[in-house]
Amino acid sequence: MKSLGDIIKEFRKTNKISMDDFAEKSGLSKAYISMLEKNLNPSSGKEIIPSVDTISKVSKATGIEFDDLFNQLGDQLITVNAKKDDSAIYESAEIDYIHVPLYSPICCGNGGFNDDSILDYIAIPSDNLSTSATYFAQFAKGDSMIDAGIFEGDLLVFEKTSQINSGEIGCFCIDYNDAVCKKFVQNSGMIMLKAMNSAYDPIVVDPSMSHFACLGKLKVSIKRF
Repeated sequence: MKSLGDIIKEFRKTNKISMDDFAEKSGLSKAYISMLEKNLNPSSGKEIIPSVDTISKVSKATGIEFDDLFNQLGDQLITVNAKKDDSAIYESAEIDYIHVPLYSPICCGNGGFNDDSILDYIAIPSDNLSTSATYFAQFAKGDSMIDAGIFEGDLLVFEKTSQINSGEIGCFCIDYNDAVCKKFVQNSGMIMLKAMNSAYDPIVVDPSMSHFACLGKLKVSIKRF
């Protein structure tokens, strides 16, 4: 049975299209296309379930009619249709929502690579979110924030900002490529990124010596079932 990634690989091979060219053609990131072709979600280690928006972009990029593409997915139609997009769930429940960019999983542990490209767009409830703010989402990976109620696989929604208050939880980039979700603590000019799990030591950051940036403030944590 073909996966969406199988269809993409076959199309690229037949038409001699590189992953970079397909990314430009489809509007999907190279990182996400690679995930699709491997059919693996790195945040869960399970089969990746593409959204309807993703399938639509692949349809346009390959020239395969949307309905035909669904038919090629065979029995996956049931799975995809059930999880196709949370927006359908929110609409049926009359819950207001917005779509935000989804990035690679953020490490709730000792650090992990954060690919600076959008994997997909995902629907989230807009209740208590500001219309003037910009948001992004990442799936949590690791167990360092469990005492804050954040577990691996949870969808974390951050408000984009370069500054947050001491005691708030945010998304931080260290040494260019390491992105972590931690509690921000600032004291006497020194910054400490504190885990909410006693098994992990805090990360001490000297802004004058390290490549450090605050990327966002945690606004919503959504459980994934």
